[in-house]
Amino acid sequence: MGNGVDPVVLATHVNFTKHQNADRIGHLIFLSFASLIILLSVLMSTDGKQAVFLPGFSSPLPDTCSSRRMLGVDCPGCGLTRAFICISHGQLSKAWKFNHASFIIYLFVAIQLPWHAIQIWRIQKGKAALYWPFIYWIPMAVAIILLTNWIWTLTRFQ
Repeated sequence: MGNGVDPVVLATHVNFTKHQNADRIGHLIFLSFASLIILLSVLMSTDGKQAVFLPGFSSPLPDTCSSRRMLGVDCPGCGLTRAFICISHGQLSKAWKFNHASFIIYLFVAIQLPWHAIQIWRIQKGKAALYWPFIYWIPMAVAIILLTNWIWTLTRFQ
């Protein structure tokens, strides 16, 4: 090409830019969801039993656990919403009663805030996103913790 631009370098730059835009959108989505979860847990309330209330509403949200409704058995995530509300309000012993795994899950969600904010900042500065090879193991560990807690909870009352 007569303009002095190497077409391979140009194609690589275009692909890198597209990849960065996709990464940025992905990080924005994760950051938005994590922020919403933490914000709602701060704003919502619970009666300390089953009910969960949105701010400004006196009627509780409907129970969303299909496992409890259809089978009469709590699912691995049962109590997480109420536990997150309690953790955000500093009621740690109540959170423990709702779901023992809630502290680890809450920490996992809270860590998403700075992690994805830093990633977005790096991408906007033209830097590559940070890569940690074990990052994909964390959701698997969270799932194992939830399942282990669920099995332990189901078997200790038998």
